[in-house]
Amino acid sequence: MTPHPSSDAAAAPREASPGSGPPPNPWLSAQRFALAAAMVLALAWLVWPTPDRGDSFTPVDEEALAPTVWETWDLEPTDWPGSVDGAPWRPLAFLDDGAALGTDDSGRLLYLEPGDEPDVTVLAEPGGAPGIAAVAATDDRLAWIESVPDAEGRVVSGLWTAERGPDGRPGEAERLTGDTGDVIASGSTYDLQFASEALHWLSTAPGDEPITEHRSIPVEGGEVEVVGHVGSWHAAAWPWLASAGSESVGRSQMVRTDNGSGLTLQADPEELALCSATWCRLVKTDPDGSRIDLIRPDGTERVTVAEGFASAVSQDVGLIDRFEPLEETSGETGDGTRLLLFDLGESVTYLVDSQTSNAGADDRHLWWSTGTGELRNWHVLDLTDLA
Repeated sequence: MTPHPSSDAAAAPREASPGSGPPPNPWLSAQRFALAAAMVLALAWLVWPTPDRGDSFTPVDEEALAPTVWETWDLEPTDWPGSVDGAPWRPLAFLDDGAALGTDDSGRLLYLEPGDEPDVTVLAEPGGAPGIAAVAATDDRLAWIESVPDAEGRVVSGLWTAERGPDGRPGEAERLTGDTGDVIASGSTYDLQFASEALHWLSTAPGDEPITEHRSIPVEGGEVEVVGHVGSWHAAAWPWLASAGSESVGRSQMVRTDNGSGLTLQADPEELALCSATWCRLVKTDPDGSRIDLIRPDGTERVTVAEGFASAVSQDVGLIDRFEPLEETSGETGDGTRLLLFDLGESVTYLVDSQTSNAGADDRHLWWSTGTGELRNWHVLDLTDLA
């Protein structure tokens, strides 16, 4: 593997298309996994800060948040029960045909078909942490990476797939490869993705110098191709990677994994820059709150999407090239969290729900829960219904 440095290019991306060798040292393998996780947690903390409100905090007037998504588009969310087969579950992705992928409290990976009592297929049972690191889906196939400790306590991962039948239901699971490296899971919908007749993911390379490995394997199986990129990177929509961690303070670099070309977005020294394939998020944090701006990777179309105590829902920026989901705490005592949606096309912020928790998103869906315990329900908005 030859490390490949990023390079600058004049044009920015605008459209996103959806080992062998001795066994690793157990402590080092676990350490690298922990470091990858720590990098992700540090990035999340920086991107979604919660500054001290102090005595000057003034709750946002509910009337100022009109209009709502539902009034504007005459829609209702798709509802799912909070428990299936008697156990709570959490969404990971919603598929184009209305099915869902999620995990339950025991760490099982579930395929769920919609209904008052969803029909559930168990795809994998890796147990607790690390568990399911990433999932991906097409109309024909599901894929996931599961990570488990082995008998010596080393974290080992495998990439699995299952073909989908005419009704969308998955068939028997098959391990495609165990040559995954130390997988990087940042919470992005692109941590594992189908593209160019292959599956793609990132891992960290052993050694003192930070090197991110872009790994890929043909969908039908074969040898894993590994290309190293010096530094810390996270996955964006194929074929792009974007800089991660401390390398994203004051600027963001992007590189194409197919040909090595790239570009650099310069930001203010106090700003954290996080890019996806079509938008970058710039976050500046002050004692009295934060400002979140979105900007194209080529430095154009900058717009402020939130100020104060809002934070981004998704690791990915500018979903379907138009929307930025946001969460905003409604009071010092934790009265609830408002879920908002900034429309980049109209420069308008819409209220989705005023009392939410557990918000998440994939490349085209936004979801959140209301209620707790046996009264919890999940709600899903397909963003393409708004576009």
